[in-house]
Amino acid sequence: MQKINLETAFEHFRGCVKPGVRMNEALLNFYNENEKRVIRARAASGVRIAMETDAVEIDYSVEFGGTARKIFTTDFVINGSVTTVDGSGPHKIRLAPGTKEVVIHLPHLVVIEKLSLAVNDGASVKPAPAKDKKLLICGDSILQGMTCTTPTRAVGALLAEKLGVDFHNTSVGGAVMSSEAVAATAAIGGDLMIVCFGCNDIIATEFELFKERTDKVMEILGSFPGKAFIIVPIPCMTADPATREKFCAAIREAQKSFPNVTLIEGADFYPADSELF
Repeated sequence: MQKINLETAFEHFRGCVKPGVRMNEALLNFYNENEKRVIRARAASGVRIAMETDAVEIDYSVEFGGTARKIFTTDFVINGSVTTVDGSGPHKIRLAPGTKEVVIHLPHLVVIEKLSLAVNDGASVKPAPAKDKKLLICGDSILQGMTCTTPTRAVGALLAEKLGVDFHNTSVGGAVMSSEAVAATAAIGGDLMIVCFGCNDIIATEFELFKERTDKVMEILGSFPGKAFIIVPIPCMTADPATREKFCAAIREAQKSFPNVTLIEGADFYPADSELF
């Protein structure tokens, strides 16, 4: 087997600023207040390895550090078909002959300490073609995929697949409305950007402070060079509906001053269906 040196093969990675790392320095510094937040920020949510190869066998192994959730699945998307493996490995993936696109969605709720990838001797491997557009995703647990059993089931991955775009996800479970996180995400660069905070704010942030933070976030989205979207808080089963509506109304009001930012209703984006949780 011939090993792929992932430390020097950044061109194979998607959704990160360096191999396996999705957060830039500004985001890592911002999400540094406690161990739980650090683990969630360091988890490889949305990080992929994308390649074109004629390999008939892939050896894949990963070692884990801290966990946001004890979910250790990796999704191999081979010419659009998903194969899921669970745990650290080693895992041996058999492939049909011929050239195919292989996109490996790394475990999204754990910190990856070591990662190894090899293909059969003589196989060719090159980066998969990049998508024309990139979507930036910034939010809390819903967009990080904290309720999902595999990384391709996370809403960010599903959304990017539906739109046919690349994506970079900086969402962190438990996060609240923050201009710092939004600005640091926008600095990564992209063609579209979607922001979704609020569920945690409803139970953790004073309303006037939430409005102030929302105004700052809207200013950043209003100056984003691409297309920007903001989602009002989803129907959260732990929040009082009247309180949620109050916070939603604050986002709607702030958006009126920035008509170039598209507002999406949380109830339309993520309905209050207990099966979804």
